[in-house]
Amino acid sequence: MLIVTYILALILQVICALVNGVILCLFVKLDSLLKNKHLRLVLYLSVAHFLDAILGFPYIIYMTKNWDPIYFELDPLFILVSEIPVPIGFKFSATATIGVALSRCMAVFSPGTFRKIEKICFSEIVSITGFILGMFDACLSLALSPITRIPNCGTAGCFLSNQFLYYWGISNMIFGFIVIILSITLLVKIQLMDGLKALGSVVSTSQEKRFQQASKTTTYILLSSLLFLTTPSVCVGVVELMGFSMFELIGPFYYSSLLLTGISNGVIFLVCNREARQLLSRGSKNPSTAPCVVLKRVAGVR
Repeated sequence: MLIVTYILALILQVICALVNGVILCLFVKLDSLLKNKHLRLVLYLSVAHFLDAILGFPYIIYMTKNWDPIYFELDPLFILVSEIPVPIGFKFSATATIGVALSRCMAVFSPGTFRKIEKICFSEIVSITGFILGMFDACLSLALSPITRIPNCGTAGCFLSNQFLYYWGISNMIFGFIVIILSITLLVKIQLMDGLKALGSVVSTSQEKRFQQASKTTTYILLSSLLFLTTPSVCVGVVELMGFSMFELIGPFYYSSLLLTGISNGVIFLVCNREARQLLSRGSKNPSTAPCVVLKRVAGVR
């Protein structure tokens, strides 16, 4: 069972790195994306998901290489150090998801307040807060977890102390419930406003199209995070608090959830964003001229 989860995690890592790598290239090539302040938090999420996938390779590869169906024993120090990107990425994604939900709620409930907020500054505050909280979790996991060898345990959860697992489960559940409450509130309000079209009323007509596209993208990303990150973490947290450990059975669950969220968020962005679709379509038809098309377009905008 564990070897299957390892292979699945490796596949998810490659896909997550590729999808979010493409998105980062699009932001570099298209000034219109980089200057779209409503998508800044989406950009930071893509950077985080890309780094999560790349930096997690030593963690998954080591466990895959040393797994044995009869008996295996992993180095606890290497596991605890190599899995540091997991708590950082998980808490960053959870914080960013709350930021996305909060910004969407402000847009539909208080358009005046939303217009006054500096979107880039808001995104940077959310990102810095998420990174600090993630670093706190990573440092706490190292400080509270003793370096103890545990035979036939193939995931970091077995080496983490009960105190940290209890704290992490509670904190992730709190973040999850906040996301769920904000998401339900947002979806009900959007339904009452006859869908996402009503969101365009919070900005001027000239900005309406760009705002609606960003709103559609961020709303779907919120739902994706709710499905792949928030709900599973809340369910596993409840099970862990009941005294049942699922780490030995399902392996690197939290990391796989994080990768799935990164993939789904990336696919949503590529599908929902018209400029990204157009550039990818041109590149697939004529790869050699794709950079020229982008450069001409940027020059025309300027």
